[in-house]
Amino acid sequence: MLFKYRNEYKKIAMDMLSLLPEVNDIDFVEEEIEWYSNSNSRNIYLWRNKENNWAGFISVEEKSKNIIVRRIILTPESWSINNCCIMIDALSHIYIDKKVIGTMDTTSICEIWEKRKNDEPAE
Repeated sequence: MLFKYRNEYKKIAMDMLSLLPEVNDIDFVEEEIEWYSNSNSRNIYLWRNKENNWAGFISVEEKSKNIIVRRIILTPESWSINNCCIMIDALSHIYIDKKVIGTMDTTSICEIWEKRKNDEPAE
């Protein structure tokens, strides 16, 4: 389940961002969270896995017709394409009228999600 970022989730969000290989200082993490917090069109969501543990982070930027997935982070023990797809699927239910697209870093995961979604049998 996705939870929209709130100030009381700051430590969790910072811990998730610190999992990125390119992150080597706390200033970057704080600047990243502030960049999302300072805009109504950018959001961070935290994900709890089925064991109810904080296990993922997904950040987005909302455009008129699209929702851009900027970052997808999972804890090492939760990392799987399936969990990425679960997070994007939950995101698509929040932004129901928007097309989910990725950045250069997240496009491949978004394409896998799109393919899986289109391959599912209709109910």
